[in-house]
Formats: sequence, C-alpha cells, structure tokens
Amino acid sequence: MTKILIAEDDLMISEIYQRKFLEKGYEVLTAFSGDQVVEIVKKQAVDIVLLDLLIPKMDGFSVIENLRKGNHDQNIKIIVSSNLSQKEDRDKVMALGANGFITKSQYTPSEMVEEIKRLTGE
Repeated sequence: MTKILIAEDDLMISEIYQRKFLEKGYEVLTAFSGDQVVEIVKKQAVDIVLLDLLIPKMDGFSVIENLRKGNHDQNIKIIVSSNLSQKEDRDKVMALGANGFITKSQYTPSEMVEEIKRLTGE
C-alpha cells in the first residue's frame, strides 16, 4: 500500500485530502508543520509527501532541501501543493528536487488524488 504524508496546516483541507486518499487505498499520515514532516520521514518509510509551501516552523522550500540533502530515502516523491504558483516558486521547488507542482486551487480533492497518481506514475 502506498503511504502518503500530507503536509498541510489548514485542518479542514488536510481532513478532506485524508478522506480522499484513504478512499483510494492509500495509507495516510499527516503533518501540520515542516519540522513534523522531517521527523516523520526520519522515523518511517513514506512513498509520497504532498507538501504545502506555507507551513509553520519550516517552510516547504526548506523541507524539500532537507529531505533531498539529508540522510533520507531519495526515492520519496515530493509533490508540492500550493497556491503560490508563480513561475519562480515552481522553478525553485523543482530545482530543489520536487517531483511535481500542483496549484491547489485548480483541483478538487478527487482531482488532486488523480494528479498525484499521474505525477508519481501509479
């Protein structure tokens, strides 16, 4: 079973995404801050991180950098889900090692699941 870590500080959005990914057969973990993402990934195997850029304690850019440069599984797929959709933001996350970028406001939760599948080749 694919394990996804949803890093989202908006509780309502996090719960909606959790429900949709669980319905599609994913194992779901959640984090509400960047430092939680790093701690969870240190402690257990995660296949995908669905990462908001604007999260407390460590922003998404720093999380990507930490996961890609640290002693973490380099096969983790990092998909950024944010409304910061300027070209510079997209370019920066991709340069840091993200596997994809989704503009959150352009997808329903169900469409988000399908886009994650597409971006991760599932």
